[in-house]
Amino acid sequence: MNAAAAAFRMQLRLAWRTPNYWMVQISTIPTVIIFLSVIEAFDRPDLLINALLAPILMAMWGTALWTGGSVMRDDRWHGRLELHAAAPIGYGLVVTARVAAVVMLSLLIVPLTLATAWATYGIDIRIAHPFVLVVALMLIAAAITGTGMICSSLTILSRAATTFQSSASYPFLLLGGVFVPLSLLPVWVQPLGRLVFLSWGSDLIRDSVTQPVLTAPPWRLGAIAVLGSVGFVAAQWLVRVVLHRVRSEERRVGKECRSRWAPYH
Repeated sequence: MNAAAAAFRMQLRLAWRTPNYWMVQISTIPTVIIFLSVIEAFDRPDLLINALLAPILMAMWGTALWTGGSVMRDDRWHGRLELHAAAPIGYGLVVTARVAAVVMLSLLIVPLTLATAWATYGIDIRIAHPFVLVVALMLIAAAITGTGMICSSLTILSRAATTFQSSASYPFLLLGGVFVPLSLLPVWVQPLGRLVFLSWGSDLIRDSVTQPVLTAPPWRLGAIAVLGSVGFVAAQWLVRVVLHRVRSEERRVGKECRSRWAPYH
């Protein structure tokens, strides 16, 4: 746990000093303005919560996909992955802590989005169920952390990892009901969307802001937690696969070196 805490603090310091990380956050401001301008142009105030929710979840997902996805790749480039493979400390916990650090910082998008809406269009949001909203955001952040770890592992296991990162972004957000509620998508898509934790989270956030009475909040929060846990377990398994591949490569290189130098002894 000490190693995980140290990794969490280290990643926080790196994120504060990394311009690429803050580009994701700053780009949220024009995104919010564009979405709100579309809502105003078509006179659809009923879609206001969608215009505010989409930039928030887009930024959180982008942070996990790109910033979190670079964690293991950077370790590989700087030679730290081999050291982690030989260490007794669980590398999965270290990666989890580092990805969790950047995802936690991405929650700053929430007040930034609300401040942008107020400063540009004078929008003041009233939240009907603030406690449920906060819990939903925390569970979504935790689930996104697990997904970010999957991306971190794929950057090592696949040569097409960058292509995966680029192509997985918007389909995942679409199935997650980030732009529009899942109920408005084609019927055949909706069962697929219910396998994505963001679909439960985005619907619950909308309802916690706009609906006076929430329907089955424990069940919906539980769905986010369960689907996020599935992603976390898959991510931990992928990390072990990565470490196994690194150890196998080290043993192979060691055998080649010994066989090459054996005639000289």
